[in-house]
Amino acid sequence: MRPGLPVRYDRSLVSEGSEQTALAELLATISDRRIRRKVQKLLQLGEEAVRALGELDAALYLREDGEDQLQIVSDAVLSHFRRLLEYLAMVAPAAAAGGAGGSDEVELELGGGAAAPAPRGSGPIRPSGIIAHRQRSDEDRWGALAAEMDTLQYGLSSELGEFDRRFSVALKHDRREQAVRDLNDATTALMDGVFAVMTTVYECFLGHAEPERMVPGHRDTLGKALAVRRALAELRREVRALNRSIQDRATPPPVAEASYRRVVEAVVGFIERDVFLYLRSDTRRDFHDFRDCLASGTAARNRLDCEGFDKYLDSLAFVSQRGVLIKHDTDLKARISADLGRALTYAAVVPEIACEVIEQAFVRGERLSGLNDAIDDVVQRWSLLSADQRADPAEAVALGRELLELVQQAQRPAPAAEGDFL
Repeated sequence: MRPGLPVRYDRSLVSEGSEQTALAELLATISDRRIRRKVQKLLQLGEEAVRALGELDAALYLREDGEDQLQIVSDAVLSHFRRLLEYLAMVAPAAAAGGAGGSDEVELELGGGAAAPAPRGSGPIRPSGIIAHRQRSDEDRWGALAAEMDTLQYGLSSELGEFDRRFSVALKHDRREQAVRDLNDATTALMDGVFAVMTTVYECFLGHAEPERMVPGHRDTLGKALAVRRALAELRREVRALNRSIQDRATPPPVAEASYRRVVEAVVGFIERDVFLYLRSDTRRDFHDFRDCLASGTAARNRLDCEGFDKYLDSLAFVSQRGVLIKHDTDLKARISADLGRALTYAAVVPEIACEVIEQAFVRGERLSGLNDAIDDVVQRWSLLSADQRADPAEAVALGRELLELVQQAQRPAPAAEGDFL
């Protein structure tokens, strides 16, 4: 790490309980001490990379001269990630040397939604990694991990190389704002890549992975992402409703001005919330610019600015394309769909049990808040039902069927979005 730039590791990213238990469980399955040491080092380097990448704001924005030292900040927050890549490069050749057959090119989905080609004949990468059973030898499991690391190392190296190129060009031409955006994008995507590396280790050696429990930082990252999505959705709906009256020329001026003042209050209130600090730094800057513009104006003079803010909030719908949210949403939608499918099928036979399952599906649906306005609406309508209404098959089945249809629609692939918000 470059001297002169104190990068403080955020210990809140690490939960010393469940992750240490998960690590101990993993290491206990490895009898070969040499392999155990390598696995432990791989996870340690991953944890250090997560911590350092999470320090971007502290290094860039909480220091008075942070933005004047972009290259030093970049070197600092990416230093541990580069060490992880160096170690992956030592692990990966074992797979390449094996001469495994397969297609000439596969794709690795990175955090920002971009796909990087991964040649070397490493074979297709499965979404859940290699399902390795404890009965397999340590050498077999390490070989499976090395094959996965070969693909991950290539994809992450490509992502880092592309960042280095863009960042260098931006600094050379004194495009500081672009350099800051590139650095933000890179740290977000690369952190998702580190999560993928650490999750794959658990999948290869245990046969399964629970990122929220096993991977340091993953729980906090997911929690922050969910909080941001929910808060942005609430703000977007409020501003949209108020902006309609502001844009309607038939609205009496006093009413339009009152709506405009409420928009300003909503922006100021959002900026003052803790969740605002979870936004990516350049997104926070955009909000500050909108606040300053709107707070000094009126409905008549700033009608177009208000419309622009409304559209800007719409543009933030891509927040759900963050890697940690994609996995969460995909698993949750599959679970809701499966549970509701069974409950609705047997509702006439076992109505009490069906109503209980439907209620649990709506509890899970609440965790999708902000993903889809239609899903949020049906979940909201369910929350307004009394206990007796929820236990009434006629009420429960009707809303349950509506939720099932919406979740199934949401399971269909959507066009990939660029960028991220954390």
